Amino acid sequence: MLQAPILLYPFLQRSFQFLNQLAKGYKKPLFLLVIVSCALVCNQAAAQKTSDKTAMEDERRKLQQELRQIQQAYDAVKGESKNNLHQLAALNKKIEVQNQYINNIGKEIRLIDDDIYYSAIEIKRLKKQMDTLKAHYARTVVYAYKNRSNYDYLNFIFSASSFNDAIKRIAYLKSYRNYREKQMDDIVKTNDLIDKRYAHQVASKKQKEGALITRTNEYSVLDEQRTEKDSVAKLLQSQAGSLQKQIAKKQQEDKQLKSDIAAVVRKEIAEAKKIAQEEAKQRAAAEAKERQEAWARERLLETEKALAGAKPTTVSPGATPAAPPAQDVASAPSRELKFDPVGAGKTTTVRVVPKSDNSIVANTGPVTVKKNTPPPPAPVVENKAPAGGYLNYKADDIALNSDFSQNRGKLPSPVDGVITLGFGRYKIEGVGPDIVGDNPGVTYTAQVGAPVRAVFGGEVVSISKVGGTSFVVLRHGKYFTAYSNLASVTVSKGASVARGQAIGTVGADEETGGGKLDFILMIEEKNVDPRAWLR
Repeated sequence: MLQAPILLYPFLQRSFQFLNQLAKGYKKPLFLLVIVSCALVCNQAAAQKTSDKTAMEDERRKLQQELRQIQQAYDAVKGESKNNLHQLAALNKKIEVQNQYINNIGKEIRLIDDDIYYSAIEIKRLKKQMDTLKAHYARTVVYAYKNRSNYDYLNFIFSASSFNDAIKRIAYLKSYRNYREKQMDDIVKTNDLIDKRYAHQVASKKQKEGALITRTNEYSVLDEQRTEKDSVAKLLQSQAGSLQKQIAKKQQEDKQLKSDIAAVVRKEIAEAKKIAQEEAKQRAAAEAKERQEAWARERLLETEKALAGAKPTTVSPGATPAAPPAQDVASAPSRELKFDPVGAGKTTTVRVVPKSDNSIVANTGPVTVKKNTPPPPAPVVENKAPAGGYLNYKADDIALNSDFSQNRGKLPSPVDGVITLGFGRYKIEGVGPDIVGDNPGVTYTAQVGAPVRAVFGGEVVSISKVGGTSFVVLRHGKYFTAYSNLASVTVSKGASVARGQAIGTVGADEETGGGKLDFILMIEEKNVDPRAWLR
């Protein structure tokens, strides 16, 4: 056993050869940075994988909930001949969400495939590591068996040059024994890791099989939905006349609603503009008054300084002050005696000061007074709109606009229902090329009488009637939300409402009898798609 510990040397040298080369070729901080960077990349990859899976599961739950809501809305109008248009809209929406659901299952399958692929790579790496560990351990075992005599151990110890050297050799033999035990532990742990990876891979494959079966079933459901949609479209083709009337009436109502809401918005902008201009006039008047007072103070100070050194003489009432001596007249330029109040005329040569004996004191000495400069002109009030618009002018509006914009994609739904008609131009597929329209907002299908809630805090600026139902407009700074086809209204004009507060109930569609809500979002006078703002 004398030469058995020598087997450690080549193994340890091969284990650290690569790291030693890196350490010699680069500075220590850079070497550590490489190791840390590799670890961070691995952690980020694992975190990204977990994040993708969590996002996929959240998306699936939302899609399943939306499918249930659409099915409830469809069941409410299914089989009613006058509700064929609502049936088709619900089916179109259901097919759209069903495709999204199938795509979500496809994402899950891709994630499972990636997991299986990476598991196979990890198993291959662990197997290679296991083979290396077994080979090293086998070499040490074989050599230890060939040199198993106790005499070799004693000879290795007693051949030391000193007592301290003998102690070191004993410690070395102990560490070698510990190293062999650790080798065995590493082999066992690596084997456990391989078994766990195999089990995980098997579970992933079963999960993939289940996902594939689910996707196949959902494709079958999608085919059934398309078949049902075709049957409803055929019925609608036979009812093209009444359908055209429904579409024309909706377009007329949408046009009237859009016009009414635009008028409300223009009125709010006009009132905000009036307030802003009035405040601008008040500021301009205050500035003009301040400038005039400053100018008057400056002229008075100049006149008083000019008259401060003049020689006073007394003049009786009604008399003309005596002319100055000849030598003064000869030396001073000719001037006319005037009794202008100080600061009122263009030139001033005499200051009239009444006395108690009804005489006046006239300053007849040489006086030099600058000509009065004209008063400063009044500032011109510009009627330019503020940089952010009149609805982003006051401090309250600025704060409200900022708060609303930060909630993009986070606003709650105004009603418990499903959007069956989206924003903008639409076409009823399968019926004909002429069945088109332009929706100013989104249309919800919901239960009649369901509560309608404000999506954000604001002020009620309008409550009006459209046909037999009502619509409410809320202002949130420069943002406006409108809720149309309300059976009842529970707020009053000018009232402040909070986010989620009930403002009315869903009304019935006059043509079909089903419950619906038209929800519109505007930024000043521009209609925008509410779906980008709703969560």
